[in-house]
Amino acid sequence: MWIQALLEPGKGYKINLKLTALLCGFSLENTMLFDSHLHLDQLSDENIQKTLGDPNITGMLAVSTNLKSAKKLLNLKQAYPEKLYIAAGFHPEQSLLNLEEQDELFQWIDEHHSSISAIGEVGLPHYSKRENSNVDYAPYIELLERFILIAKKWGFPLNLHIVHNDVDIALELLQKHNIQRVHFHWFKTDEKSFQKFLSTPYFASLTPDILWNYKTQYVAQHLSLNRLMIETDSPWPHEGFESAVISEQLFAVVKKVAELKSLPLDYVQEQMLLNTQQFYRL
Repeated sequence: MWIQALLEPGKGYKINLKLTALLCGFSLENTMLFDSHLHLDQLSDENIQKTLGDPNITGMLAVSTNLKSAKKLLNLKQAYPEKLYIAAGFHPEQSLLNLEEQDELFQWIDEHHSSISAIGEVGLPHYSKRENSNVDYAPYIELLERFILIAKKWGFPLNLHIVHNDVDIALELLQKHNIQRVHFHWFKTDEKSFQKFLSTPYFASLTPDILWNYKTQYVAQHLSLNRLMIETDSPWPHEGFESAVISEQLFAVVKKVAELKSLPLDYVQEQMLLNTQQFYRL
């Protein structure tokens, strides 16, 4: 069933998901939702507390963009050890770290590995390359391989920023090092690469763009439910949602997956939570 969009005078176009859920016979209360990829440290202090205090959120995996980000997430985790899990990494859509900075980050990961649940967000700069064809991929590939190796060293899963024609590059590296636990966040690629992906044991996560993006809907339809997770990539803005209210975004994704797969909502919600907990060994 499609989520109804309601117009609120003076506030423009906004999805009132809580009301819609009630109208459809479902409740957002007491849901079991786990955000498998968000940038918690990029929210305001108020919204960080609001997100961590949301009773509809069972847990979340917060990814880092650099060392400073990882350190902030570790501090937050110490305050919310039962709900917040963190990943350490370097977002590839930015200027590359020099070798000294890389060493500092990898040393920090080694020193704090017992507090980390994954390596991420790491990957390749697809969108930077799209804007500037002169971007040299070679050092980014070398850095990605270094992240793969430290993930293997500590037995961590990888939370990847890998899309479109970068998928083949990543799959080759992962196969080279016999990596089994890999999470492709906000996954999208062409049909040929998607078929290669299907032959792997890897997971993919879906964002609220599943409500309107047929490419995301295709992934949801063709990847088995036991390999799917949900995410918001917060604070990334999704049309019709308040970026700070991630439980409503996650619930919308679950509902759409249930619709696309013609499965009961409760079953889909429980299975996707189980997928995430088992994948990240939480």
